Amino acid sequence: MGKTYRTLLLKYDVSKFPPEEAGKIPALLKMQEEFRRWAAEWAKSGGSLHPPERNPLRYFAERFIHAAKALDWLREIKKNGIEVKKLRPPLFFDIQLRLNDEKDKDIGRGVLVDLTKREVKIRRLGIIVLRLNNKVIEWILNRIKEGGKLVMAAVWVERSKRGSVVRLNVALTFRREVVPMEVKRLLVIDVNALHNGLAWAVVEGERLVERGILRPNISKILHLQKVAARLESICAKEDRACEEAMAVKSRIWRLLRSWEDEVVKKIVRLALQYKAMVIVDVPDHNSIKALKEGNYASERKTFLNLGRLRRRLQGLAEWYGVPLREERLYSTICPRCGRKMSVLPDRRVRCQCGFEAHRDEVPVYWAQKRFHELITSSFSSPSAVPLAVGR
Repeated sequence: MGKTYRTLLLKYDVSKFPPEEAGKIPALLKMQEEFRRWAAEWAKSGGSLHPPERNPLRYFAERFIHAAKALDWLREIKKNGIEVKKLRPPLFFDIQLRLNDEKDKDIGRGVLVDLTKREVKIRRLGIIVLRLNNKVIEWILNRIKEGGKLVMAAVWVERSKRGSVVRLNVALTFRREVVPMEVKRLLVIDVNALHNGLAWAVVEGERLVERGILRPNISKILHLQKVAARLESICAKEDRACEEAMAVKSRIWRLLRSWEDEVVKKIVRLALQYKAMVIVDVPDHNSIKALKEGNYASERKTFLNLGRLRRRLQGLAEWYGVPLREERLYSTICPRCGRKMSVLPDRRVRCQCGFEAHRDEVPVYWAQKRFHELITSSFSSPSAVPLAVGR
């Protein structure tokens, strides 16, 4: 049994706030900047710097240190030593959840999530009230039904890349105790460039139980990319075209994000249904980098962004106790004799020994060949390759 986390991110456009609410944002932004200066010094000290004496800075520093230990979210800035320039943490708050009409016994908590009034109330640096819609309330109630407990809130103010929109973000983190399931099968996920689809297969020893392939709406995304490119070509002459191009690009991003979310849910449901450990065969990092920087068709480079999909899958698998492992399963090395195979048209491969298959099927053969080795690794921990906390 271990602790696992899931986070809901709420985004609010400050320009749509009532004047009395918008007037409190500058104080929040000022504290955010002051806190980030302290956090940079904390990082330089290797995490040994004590919280400041005065409040409210001390309040945020103490919760920041606790969050860093609990969520391990500082992992990304410590890849090659501490990279302080990337340290832009949010303001962390303790939190209270009100489900019914119970009295507010924890008025000192920095954030109140009140489902009876359908609102989030930030109660430091001036009270800011934010509305909750039906979809958000349903998401919160589902996490509670699954045994989740609301333990932390993070708040930060950011400006859009073009600087036209100021946004207030609120991240609500739930925690639950999870028992890893007993694994009987493997769910093999072959992650390719997304226009080739995400191939999956359930295997039990040498037996193929079920397989399929999941693809985003490629034709629609390619059409929108052409529209965005046309608008960008006239952007220098018409400001309106620049805004429309950005809107189309945002639509493409939302389409991919929505597809990724549904795919991740389907994979985890399949893993739970078949009591399967998820084995993710990811492309070689250097190969993807070469494609992005090379002569790969520009309209298809969008489909090479696999990081979010991997993080979401890791987070959701952890939440439900599904063991997950990233493993290199070859698609051009013969699973029979180990030779390098020839690449044929239509993404097929062939070996001198006579083996031939679609490229996406080869990792499944490797998983079948290594079944007992891979399934044994699932008993060590619920997540063999932890990447990040998922939504």
